Amino acid sequence: MKFNHSFLKSLSERVGGSFYVFDPEIVKENITRLRDRLRSHHPATEVAYALKANYMPPIGKVLAEVEAMGEVVSRFEYDIASHYLPKDRLVFNGPVKRKSDLHLAIESGSLVNIDSFREISHLRSLAGLFSDINIGLRVGMFNGNKKSRFGFGEINGELEKAIHQIKSIDNVSVSGLHCHLSTQDKTAEGHAKRIRDLLHIRETLKPIAKIDTINIGGGLLGDMPQYLASQMELNPPTLEDYADAIGEAIGESVANGVDPSFRLIIEPGVSMVANCMVLVAEVIEVRERDGFRQVLVDTNINNVNPTRSKYVPSTYVVGARESSSEIHPTRLVGNTCMEHDLIIDNKMECMKEGDFIVFENKGAYSINYTPLFITPTPAIVDKDGFILKRCDSAEEIVSHYTSI
Repeated sequence: MKFNHSFLKSLSERVGGSFYVFDPEIVKENITRLRDRLRSHHPATEVAYALKANYMPPIGKVLAEVEAMGEVVSRFEYDIASHYLPKDRLVFNGPVKRKSDLHLAIESGSLVNIDSFREISHLRSLAGLFSDINIGLRVGMFNGNKKSRFGFGEINGELEKAIHQIKSIDNVSVSGLHCHLSTQDKTAEGHAKRIRDLLHIRETLKPIAKIDTINIGGGLLGDMPQYLASQMELNPPTLEDYADAIGEAIGESVANGVDPSFRLIIEPGVSMVANCMVLVAEVIEVRERDGFRQVLVDTNINNVNPTRSKYVPSTYVVGARESSSEIHPTRLVGNTCMEHDLIIDNKMECMKEGDFIVFENKGAYSINYTPLFITPTPAIVDKDGFILKRCDSAEEIVSHYTSI
């Protein structure tokens, strides 16, 4: 997304400071690109967007428009997703599902992946209320050399134990396997390994469970500016690279005798929305400090990097006046009173008071993860300047408190 200074200045004056710019067409393209490529290998494939990355309503509308699925990990996210998608197109994951949550999801036809023996106990008490319940199980795989804290371990016998417990409950059966790895392995081969491992587990479970849904979770990288890509330990795979690796792994498994009659679900979040938004902030002041040109901008580290990623943001400057060719070592600092509010250290840049700095790839976690600390979360506009969300006001924020 590229902008002129007058457009950004007028928006900043209207919304009261910094703001996000959102392009829904990018979300639509990301979802359909990935899904179409996967379906070219395995037609029975669904993309279930992970709402934790960004659950704002305009994204929900895109999901409905392209008939995608949604993946949620809490009742809060479930209720948000239900505004835009039929409940039977929701995948309900997460470690804390209360009995009332399970009752609603099962009654609504959502796909539920059980995470613990506690949830199996809930199923036992709910079984009599339904004629038939089909659920999935989260498999606790390894994140590199570290065992995941979620789901049921296969090697230690938990997975088989869980299936036997469920088989002892009338009306309940296991029909799906799910995994999600919070790992640094973002390679296409890493995702291909997931599908191979789950299909292997499916084969070993054939005597006790008929598995017809395989869910390999998310964790894909998406399209990104070259400056970000250059900081990665690997050459970032494209969505097509992931889809082809997964599809080839399925083909190899089928060639080795695996039954191909299963539904594949993938749960991308970041890769679907990271490049659909930018954050725009005005340069408030420029001054010399300790050999650097210190640039104060009207945003902060919580907005720019709420997860404290090690990667330096990709930025560009929209100048108020004709740019100077004079480049300086620059330290970009934020608008809070915290010493650690250092957004970018030692960047060679030319910035002047009144310029706007555009932070690219800010569509994932930037809104959901940002705390209400000192300043509220910024407004959101579309690329034509239409306001999608106002900046939270002090009155709106304190109105959530109850008086005693």
